[in-house]
Amino acid sequence: MWYDDNVKVENTTFETMSRSGIWYTKNILIKNSALQAPKLFRRASHIKLDNVHFVDAEEIMWTCNDIKITNSQINGDHFGKDSKNIYLDHVSVVGNYVFYGAENIEVHHSTFVSKDAF
Repeated sequence: MWYDDNVKVENTTFETMSRSGIWYTKNILIKNSALQAPKLFRRASHIKLDNVHFVDAEEIMWTCNDIKITNSQINGDHFGKDSKNIYLDHVSVVGNYVFYGAENIEVHHSTFVSKDAF
């Protein structure tokens, strides 16, 4: 899904081979899904994720804007690098260097197991 606009995905699994799958996309909603591929989001905007599980979030969500993640699990290093306007609620993050260089981050009811976060 490169350069797409107004995307809705529900009850879907993005397998490992779908790496680099969502780049330059605007207005995307993903619910109740498993995201198993690394490098999945780049330079995307207006991203809403609810009840998703990032199995391998290595280098995911880089240089993205306007991100809302709720009721989700994130496992992987370097998540959210250089992204802006991020809202997390009920999110579990396990991985190092998360949100490195990111701006305007709001977090509620969430857990981080990380070194050098933010």
